[in-house]
Amino acid sequence: MEQLRMIGEKIEKFKKILVEHIELFDEEDSRYDLETSKQVRAKLIQIHADALIHGKEEAMASMKISGMEIGRRIVDMGIPLDKNIEEAQLLRNLFWSFIEEEVSNRYYSIEILLKASSIIDSILDQYIHCISISYVNHYKQLANVANDSLLKIKENQEVMEELATPIVQTVLKDVLLFPMIGRVDDWRMESMQSRILEKCAELNAEILIIDFSGITFTKESNMLVLLEQLAGALSLMGTETIVVGFTPDVVKRIVKLDFANQVKAFLSFSQAMESIFKQRGLALQPV
Repeated sequence: MEQLRMIGEKIEKFKKILVEHIELFDEEDSRYDLETSKQVRAKLIQIHADALIHGKEEAMASMKISGMEIGRRIVDMGIPLDKNIEEAQLLRNLFWSFIEEEVSNRYYSIEILLKASSIIDSILDQYIHCISISYVNHYKQLANVANDSLLKIKENQEVMEELATPIVQTVLKDVLLFPMIGRVDDWRMESMQSRILEKCAELNAEILIIDFSGITFTKESNMLVLLEQLAGALSLMGTETIVVGFTPDVVKRIVKLDFANQVKAFLSFSQAMESIFKQRGLALQPV
């Protein structure tokens, strides 16, 4: 329709002026590349002008391609989605005002006004759809990166827990040693419990020796209560718990608990092994 083509050509002619009317982004905000923003706006306006000049279908196809490209660019610029939706609405109002003025000045019919506005709205809606997809894709990528990071953290945590709970077999395969090293708090003790139980079940351990000679823990810690729970769980599995290396200060606290009657205790690992050897009627032969 000739009148639509003339309106489109007028929009194309005044494209730069229309761009200057869109001043949504703060010029002092360093996140926004104003020159790029102007290029994006000019391209958008041109596609809308083409829709009136050459027809909606061709412009719609162009917007599907350009809209995704523009979407990626504005996402990279760090412009929030709500700002883009706000600018799209500002652009819509600008087009409507421009078309209304043209229709009024040239005495076009109401039909031309409605037709032009309908075409503009369709193209602009397609643009909003494209940028929305761009943001959705961006957030999906961020979510995937976050998920990958969480999986990596979980894997590293599992490795750290494994390293923090070094359970080894002694010269007697059914006797395991768990040397506790470093600072032990309630969280670490709780996380170690599951691994200790799993390892004892896996290796069919009859005895677990826990060596406390290399650890420190705060007086506020519930470690002894948790240790009592662990010894009870191991007992139900048929595994005897032996503790070694407790300091005199810790021993004073242990005697107040029933835990003292649940486990055997020795000053050192070597003394515990000697006791087990004697109990089994074994003896170490000198080399």
